Amino acid sequence: MTGEIDSATGTSASVPARVWHFLRGPRFIDLPIRLLALIMGLTILVPGSFEITEPRYAGLLILAYGLIVLAGFLPLSIVIATTGLGIAFSMLYPDLENMFPEALILATAVLISRRRWIGFALGTVGLAVYLGASTRLGSYDAGFEGFTDLGYGWLTYSILGLCASFVEARIRSEIDRRERAAVDHQKSLDAMRARFTSDMHDTISHSLTTESAIIRTLAKESDPETAARLLAELALVNAEATKRLRQLVTSLSRWEAEACTGDSATSRVRFRAEAEQLTTAIEDGCAAGSVPLTTELSPLPTHATGTMSHHFRAVMLELATNVIRHSVPGTPATLAVEMRGERGDRAELLCCSTNESSTALTQAPRSLSRRAKAVGGVCRVDEDDRKRTVVEVALPIRFITPSAQASSKSDTARSSSDADMIDVVDDDFDTSAVSSSAENPGATSAEAPGADHSADSASGAGRVGALEATGAEAPDRLTGTDTAGSGISGEATYRLSNGSHSNASRTKGGRGKVDA
Repeated sequence: MTGEIDSATGTSASVPARVWHFLRGPRFIDLPIRLLALIMGLTILVPGSFEITEPRYAGLLILAYGLIVLAGFLPLSIVIATTGLGIAFSMLYPDLENMFPEALILATAVLISRRRWIGFALGTVGLAVYLGASTRLGSYDAGFEGFTDLGYGWLTYSILGLCASFVEARIRSEIDRRERAAVDHQKSLDAMRARFTSDMHDTISHSLTTESAIIRTLAKESDPETAARLLAELALVNAEATKRLRQLVTSLSRWEAEACTGDSATSRVRFRAEAEQLTTAIEDGCAAGSVPLTTELSPLPTHATGTMSHHFRAVMLELATNVIRHSVPGTPATLAVEMRGERGDRAELLCCSTNESSTALTQAPRSLSRRAKAVGGVCRVDEDDRKRTVVEVALPIRFITPSAQASSKSDTARSSSDADMIDVVDDDFDTSAVSSSAENPGATSAEAPGADHSADSASGAGRVGALEATGAEAPDRLTGTDTAGSGISGEATYRLSNGSHSNASRTKGGRGKVDA
């Protein structure tokens, strides 16, 4: 019952709106045209409009003015009606002014304003038929005078109607353009909202969970050396989270296209400045944990793509994390970055960590090897003359600016050029491969990426230390790019090695598996 009442109320309330919509017309130009027709129809009230008082004449004249008003509503019907009525009026009253041709001309103009070309042609032919009949009958509009008078009116109204059609087309085109722009803008907003939601989750939620797990483990740790290493790693996680949050805020404030599309492969970043900031953050984080790590940064290209910057940052953070975790406490370590092997527009970006390790390194870290191979690079391990562990990750790069492709330039000159921009040779890096081991919580320590530096895999000691990464890559844990997407929390990423947290882990040489 309530629904019926509401429906009836809505119907009664919409009657004036429907009437107004009918009078106004579907187009923007219909209302001005109909107002013009109404004004022309009201001229019947001007004194002297009726030349004689005969009722039949008065009725026909009133009908003619009524058809003028209706020309804006039913133009094609008015064209057909006024052609016949105009000829009939000329036969009955050949010496009196005929108003039916005026309605015919106005209806023809309305048809051309709607771009109904066939109807416009019919109206023009009807006007020509009327002029021919008037000439034969010798009526009021006969001869050259009638042709001049009605021809001028037809031409004037037709031009006005054609101009009105162009105005209507322009209005419709602008409306369509604005609607498309509004739809595109809404899609951009939706894409930006989705991207920032995902990035904020990866940056803040994952980083805070990881830091919380490290803090909880740090609170339970009684070994000063292990606590210092945890503190250094916590500083790196915090520095990376802070940087990514700053990047999100910057991209949001600038409203860049990259913020909507998330196209990191073509984005332009200040590579040299970011490399300097990254190495500074690594040194500060290591200093906070009393890890004597120094960084060496050779001249680098000024700019790089977002993909290149992502892989470089991940490699550097993993190298730094491995040094923090597995170098001999109190011994100095270095982390160096340099360009070498330049051949035309190709070169290698070398990231190298050097530190003293309690156990000799037999194979390259699996996660670093996987990331390097994904972009066509290589990860190598070696020992220097002081028996220190050296891990090198070489990323093949290409210069993608014309000024950087001139092979005659030296490394230093090229690196100082503001036009230099580099990219990885192969950017088909599959991050799902990195997090595939994270999906298996039952993975053994030998399968974990951090357990690649195995000196004695048969010892059964497992991974000895205060912390271990269970199913997450070190760089991805720090950058928050893959682990957060796999649904693994920081507490699952970091856990105490309950079975292997022995006194051997607090003495030099007590680790069964080491990451250099």
